Amino acid sequence: MGRGVVGEHVGVMLAAMIVETSSLDELLVGIAELAAGAVKGAVSASMALTAPGWSRRVIASEERAIRLETLQRRHGQGPGPDALRTARPVDVPDVRIDLRWPVFAGAAAEAGLLAVRSVPMIVADGAPVGVLTVYGAGARSFDGGAGSFVDRIAGYATLAVVGTMRDYDHTGLLARLRRALASQAIVDQAVGVVMAQRSCSAEAALDVLRTRAIERATSVQAVAEDVVARAEEAARSRGQDG
Repeated sequence: MGRGVVGEHVGVMLAAMIVETSSLDELLVGIAELAAGAVKGAVSASMALTAPGWSRRVIASEERAIRLETLQRRHGQGPGPDALRTARPVDVPDVRIDLRWPVFAGAAAEAGLLAVRSVPMIVADGAPVGVLTVYGAGARSFDGGAGSFVDRIAGYATLAVVGTMRDYDHTGLLARLRRALASQAIVDQAVGVVMAQRSCSAEAALDVLRTRAIERATSVQAVAEDVVARAEEAARSRGQDG
């Protein structure tokens, strides 16, 4: 499956992942692996959390990201710590010419990871609860729309982390996550349907759903459910006619 297709259905993939995972640790590693595999240009990813009991845990998709995450924590310097301090994404198009964090940049270049994007995981009051960092093998790996896709995955990761910081038990947390991501998954599916019907972008398709929701005085999720149901019914009718 191509990365473009993965991008359109990330909500569906995350919902399935949550159903299958048995612990928050496993889920967070899965999110890091998804980011490394689904974001165009990414080859590795890591997460750092601020909550007591989690702040020393290294969550990453593979060994290079583990080493770089550990290095940033040890020195308190790097794109991840800066994203946490500023509550804003930090982009590094090419670590070989970036002078902000010499130790981190040298280690990243040596590991063959030249581009970096760190995105803070923001809760409702604006306080970061963690940061998602993705790494690319080539310079400027995250130009274009890849950066916004990282932001989207960071938003999903925030759902998981907030539950932990509020001391929710794993069972209750995973149940809430399943509901939240199932809701997002149906919207993602509806966006895909509208994109196919109108040959438009994902953003334009989402605008269509929002407009319909306003016109019908209902939620985007309700409109999405209707769009998907109609598409499935049409597909069944075509199958019967065939």
